[in-house]
Amino acid sequence: MSYRFSRHRIHEIVNASKVLTTGQSVEPENYGGNGLKFHAYVELADGPFLDIRYLGKATQRTQPNSYDATLILDAERIRGVGFCPVKRENFRAKQRIPAGWHQNICDPNVPTTHLEYNRHEPLGNFHPTDFRDFTRKVAKMWNIDLNWESDLM
Repeated sequence: MSYRFSRHRIHEIVNASKVLTTGQSVEPENYGGNGLKFHAYVELADGPFLDIRYLGKATQRTQPNSYDATLILDAERIRGVGFCPVKRENFRAKQRIPAGWHQNICDPNVPTTHLEYNRHEPLGNFHPTDFRDFTRKVAKMWNIDLNWESDLM
């Protein structure tokens, strides 16, 4: 598979400071009967233009374990945060998904059956209280400035 960014460059992009593109917001909108979702374009605070999107959804707005977030770079998922109530193992792909909150670390440079294509790293100290808190904590993890401090003034 030929992907534009190497694993090292993906890591650099995730760690780089990012801001919401002008006019973008992560204020949630209704999704289904009882859910919420958002979709926003983000850009590097200091760097070239890249196609980066930050998405989130809550299938049940009052249940944090139903929350999910994704970071997409050039139409490929490179990071995700989600909750799995029980530990799972996929022996064919040698993939292990820990119980509780985890971060997906994806590398589109390798085949989908490769262990590094979608690695699940546990997030032991991650406990969101509501969807706004979840959105803020994930954005902080991925170095996205949501500019929510201006809401406090």
